Amino acid sequence: MQTLVTTDSTPHSAARRANPQAATPFRADHQFIAMLDSFRRSGGLLQACEVVAMFLARGESDITALAQWILQRRVISVEWQSRIWLPLFQFNRDDMSPRSGLAPVLEELNPAYPHWALANWFSRPHPRLHEHTPADTLGIDATAVLKAAHFDRLRAAG
Repeated sequence: MQTLVTTDSTPHSAARRANPQAATPFRADHQFIAMLDSFRRSGGLLQACEVVAMFLARGESDITALAQWILQRRVISVEWQSRIWLPLFQFNRDDMSPRSGLAPVLEELNPAYPHWALANWFSRPHPRLHEHTPADTLGIDATAVLKAAHFDRLRAAG
């Protein structure tokens, strides 16, 4: 899994992003902590083992679905210090399935955004969402988040 750390979520800057192992520890730690802070309002950023525990607590016995979602980029995940982290906003809390409206947004952005840039895109205020984050907005207005994603993908294509 390619892991990139960034403070800029635009795909144009992807080539300039540093791999966390190559970045200075202070800078990489700072960027990860910023992501933790930004996802706090929308449910947090949890290690995969914590998300698995939530699956099991809701009666889901087959956790291979989660592994497939991660591998197929049907959910947002980042690797940090040899662990997989997932933003909780993207899951329905009742059954831990991916939230309605997430799939079309990921279809727009996955081709243009590496894992870290995608997570950052969802965690940062967006001008087309009245400076709310896509993570905070997805459950309220998935159409607006999809439009913002479409705009950014088109802008990235140039």
